[in-house]
Amino acid sequence: MSLHLQQTLPATPEAVFHQLTDSAHLAAWFAEQAEVSLPERRYDFWGRYTPGHPEREAGRHPLLAAEPGARLSYSWQYQDLDTVVEIGLHPRGAETVVVVQQSGSGPDGPADLSMLDDFWFLSLENLRRAVAGNDQAVVRLDFSADMRGDVRHSVTIDAAPEAVWKALTEPEQLNRWIASNAVVEPRVGGRYELGWGGPERILELVPNERLATADPTQVEAQTVITWTLAGSGGRTTLTLVHSGFAPDQDNSGLYRGWLNFMSWLKSMVETGPSWQPSLKPLTPDYVPYYPASIAAGQSALWPTA
Repeated sequence: MSLHLQQTLPATPEAVFHQLTDSAHLAAWFAEQAEVSLPERRYDFWGRYTPGHPEREAGRHPLLAAEPGARLSYSWQYQDLDTVVEIGLHPRGAETVVVVQQSGSGPDGPADLSMLDDFWFLSLENLRRAVAGNDQAVVRLDFSADMRGDVRHSVTIDAAPEAVWKALTEPEQLNRWIASNAVVEPRVGGRYELGWGGPERILELVPNERLATADPTQVEAQTVITWTLAGSGGRTTLTLVHSGFAPDQDNSGLYRGWLNFMSWLKSMVETGPSWQPSLKPLTPDYVPYYPASIAAGQSALWPTA
């Protein structure tokens, strides 16, 4: 299955193209290491923030096309898949619609690239921060880390705990960054439903400090999702722990997914009502598992290549 995501950024296509093709900028928001040369047709990136955490030699990507302010295309050998990334820049008023499409094939035919969704979601959100001059606030996953057992992430949010708490407990806010149809009864034992199916209950609730809920998606063993908020100087450190897994269980998918949700929460709280997550085409079967804001934005999707 090919990949299609898009993000609308408050910047000109030329400014976005510069972020995409300047090596120093790429190393600030996209990859741990980057070396780009348009004349030499190279678009190289590697290191721990790239899926598979490739070393230098495996991070070589031939540049297929580069039209300043309009288009960028390169080859990416990902695991055993031969893929092509196409990035289109489309002006819309004072903004730019960035469309990322990735397709390819492997030994068994067309490649399913859905495992890269969260990487691109994180990257496009970091690109938003970079074009706003805030690349110090990027949120990146270390793909070299051990992703077995319980999941743990922390992010710093430029807002007081009260604002972050609202994002975790108010249905209209949850529907913007994580839930498809949120229901919250803010008491221990009350419902906490994101629209993913199954019973969800609040296990702990200390306003502005701690929220723990049962995970409805784990049917073989009960796991718990715990959010802890620690405020200081008008900012909040938000920590997620998804616990109850066997120490050797591969949870790389959950590691990617949870960090992306936390990145979206951070952006929503810091940006305010104008924030919108990246869009992707959703089939009816997948609508419940994405924020309602993405489902509502389907008509704004740019045509596929």
